[in-house]
Amino acid sequence: MPAPQPAGSPAGRTIVTYDSIVKPFPDTQTLLGTARQAAGQVIADPAKADARVTQLAGALDDLKTSQGSNSRVMNTPRNAVAAQLQTHLALKAQQENKLESFLLKGLDFVLESFDIKFSSEDWLGYMLSFFTWITDLEPAACPPASPAAEPIPNNYRIAVIGDWGTGLYGAPYCAASIQADTAGWDLVLHLGDVYYSGLETEILDRFEKYWPSPPGAIGRSLNGNHEMYTGGHGYFETMLPYLKQPSSYFALQNDNWTLVMLDSAYNQPFGGQEGDLFQAQVDWLDGIIRAAGNRKLVLFSHHQPFSLLDPNQGPKLAAWLQKYLDARRIFAWYWGHEHRCVLYDQHPGWGLFGRCVGHGGFPENRVDLSNAPFTDQLGSQWRHIDGKDAIPGGYVLDTPNLYIPTFETKFSPHGFMRLEFSGDQLTEFVRAPDNSNIYLQPLAQAK
Repeated sequence: MPAPQPAGSPAGRTIVTYDSIVKPFPDTQTLLGTARQAAGQVIADPAKADARVTQLAGALDDLKTSQGSNSRVMNTPRNAVAAQLQTHLALKAQQENKLESFLLKGLDFVLESFDIKFSSEDWLGYMLSFFTWITDLEPAACPPASPAAEPIPNNYRIAVIGDWGTGLYGAPYCAASIQADTAGWDLVLHLGDVYYSGLETEILDRFEKYWPSPPGAIGRSLNGNHEMYTGGHGYFETMLPYLKQPSSYFALQNDNWTLVMLDSAYNQPFGGQEGDLFQAQVDWLDGIIRAAGNRKLVLFSHHQPFSLLDPNQGPKLAAWLQKYLDARRIFAWYWGHEHRCVLYDQHPGWGLFGRCVGHGGFPENRVDLSNAPFTDQLGSQWRHIDGKDAIPGGYVLDTPNLYIPTFETKFSPHGFMRLEFSGDQLTEFVRAPDNSNIYLQPLAQAK
């Protein structure tokens, strides 16, 4: 395990939980009453002000559910207002030095994080600025992609890491391992999500501060729903210039493979959890696939086309890509969004190999998979779960998360993938945060 994260600066290590928000108040109705007073001063229409407070109440309910019993570990629901509120309160607490340090102690290291600590008298001012901010949000511009795939060498190495933008837990250790890997990389690809809502300061503190830049490799990041909770401005106006990345969607191609990176988040600017595309992107994709000829097609996106452990089955993505799915044109698809590592069996209808690689750094509650057997084929860290309806079965990485001290057994493990395109061969590696191999398998040869 690499050296512990440095203590000191709270930037990027501030945790905003349901408990930390409500603790200054005798009850949530008092909190919401002050919020309604603030909304009435910012929003002229009483009905719209009431609607904003109703959204806030729903966000708090979702925060309470997502927190569960783990009030010392980062959590955020798939709720735009909840994520915006967490971003806003973390920023205000940092600006006003209203933070309280706490330590999580594990067997191998100690993690220092910061809890917000404000009084009920602060709340009116916080809500005035919060409602002003979210009312004025507009989506950032999405620049078009190059019409042609960028040529890459026939031997090409990619680090794939998803939902990594926490700056905490396994995230910086994954980055350090990618940076130090002597086998080398050509591309480091993030599948999206910087927490809580992709604000510029969060891009700086939770992404750029830890982002690996190994020699000879370029960095790229896809767009996630959390980035779009604040209109994507941090992503498009801060992250993409930092990476020297022209667009949120693009393609790479060599003699055997066409690799397509999709933006599945832009078409849902301030909410929505289901992946979606938009017409200009699909028109671009049609041109890329026509030019690909008989090369194998591999897709990368933030959102999933299907899942065994998440209720979202990606029907919008499937609808946009139906002709390619039905024709079995897509060879493999890598995605994040769901904060786990799952290697799916080949899809029975579409023929593709699906891979969920969303376990880069966000703490995901470990579900009870005790009824699913460990597998002799992949080893004791993997459980196989059966398929359901049209969704194929798959192998789920299921071990304690050693990078969340004190709560190791409660969260799914972190890590990343290494993809090696060597001529017509694609080989997959699943790596732990310390860069040890958990899985290594040639997936297929391009025909």
